[in-house]
Amino acid sequence: MAAAHPLTRVEVSHASTAVQLAELEQGQLDAALVRECPADERFDAMLVVEEPLGVALAAATAQRLAEPGGVQLRRLAGLNWLGFPRAEAPAWHDQVTATLRAHGISPDEQPSHPEGALIAEVKVAAVGTGRAFALAPPGWAQQLPPEVAWQPLIGNPLVRRTWAVWPALARRRDLAALIAALDPTRR
Repeated sequence: MAAAHPLTRVEVSHASTAVQLAELEQGQLDAALVRECPADERFDAMLVVEEPLGVALAAATAQRLAEPGGVQLRRLAGLNWLGFPRAEAPAWHDQVTATLRAHGISPDEQPSHPEGALIAEVKVAAVGTGRAFALAPPGWAQQLPPEVAWQPLIGNPLVRRTWAVWPALARRRDLAALIAALDPTRR
């Protein structure tokens, strides 16, 4: 991208799906990586990553609940889900909570975090108590302390998707090059 379009400046920042979609609508962003595919004809979208989620648990809890292939989601009933605020990605949050409910977990009874999503270090500390779990992709396993274990969820009941989204009327070549670079079929 830098070689093909040297005058294009790329700025990377972190924001919730809701904030990014609002900024796309207002013309403040040219493209976004979000957890939800917008059902809005003003945007084009492309799926760029699919990650089957696993679960981070206290090592002792993981040892008790795990089977040879991982952990059945239903076995997490009774533990607190360390989730994310619905306002960050409403459709993804609804999908996660519906899946949890379908497996006997009551996410409505979970403690809320009014200040927003918990940072990874706080989630790991809370998981380490043995009273909570966090959903996490496989790559999280390398960052966990010994008292916390990552396990796959048997049957992959939760798959996190990341979408590249941009204005449907966009015609810029540099933006097209960026989107093409994100295309998983070209990697």
